Order: sequence, then C-alpha cells, then structure tokens
Amino acid sequence: MAKYDASQIKVLENIPDLEELKNGDCRRTYLYRFVNILPEQHEIDRIASSVSKKFTFSKELYKLPEDVEIYASVIMERSQDYEAKVSIVTTSPEESCVFIFGLRTLPCQLEENFGTVELLQGLPRDRWSWDG
Repeated sequence: MAKYDASQIKVLENIPDLEELKNGDCRRTYLYRFVNILPEQHEIDRIASSVSKKFTFSKELYKLPEDVEIYASVIMERSQDYEAKVSIVTTSPEESCVFIFGLRTLPCQLEENFGTVELLQGLPRDRWSWDG
C-alpha cells in the first residue's frame, strides 16, 4: 500500500458531532479500527500526547489585538484490540485548522505510529482515503 499524505484523505461522510464540555472545552471523537493490534493504553497515551498540536493565529494576519494560540490535545482510548476512540479536545471553539487537523493530518500520524487504519468512523479505507 502506498504511503499517503494529508491531501490524499477525503472528507468523511459521517463526521461526529462537536461536543461542548462542561469546562468550556470542545471535543470531537472519531472511531478508528486498525489492522494491527493496538499496544497497551499507557503506550497509546504516550504516543497520542506526541501528536497534539498548537495553532497560532497572528495578530497581524488575523487583525487581532494579540497573537492567539489554540491547543488541540489528542486523547486515544483503546476500546478493543483493534479499535480506539480518538478525541481531539480544544480549549476554544473548534477552528477550521483544528477540524482539518482531525480529518487530514491526524489519520496519517496515527498510521505512522499504530499501522494501517482499516476503518474510520465505520467507513472502509476506499471511502475516506484516495489511496484506497
């Protein structure tokens, strides 16, 4: 199977709803199924924390009073040997850059660490990846 980059990932048809949490954070959770057995949760936690991302909005570019940073944390919960719930949590309402990170960048990064994604949101690879 050819390695792909973010531009080769199609937009999912059944994007999960954005949840607003009690503390003001926002979360969107995707269901992944991998071809390989996932490692133990402590190893998953270590890897997931390394793919979290910081987005900076420049005050000059966006005409803001000051630079704004948005953090997207990745939380991955192993639900079965091959399946995990992957949540992207932000402290601000979800910006388009965070949404794109969750749909395009994150699947590639997870495959680099956990192997091939078989299903994403219950959809087979040919429904969400151009490399299908």
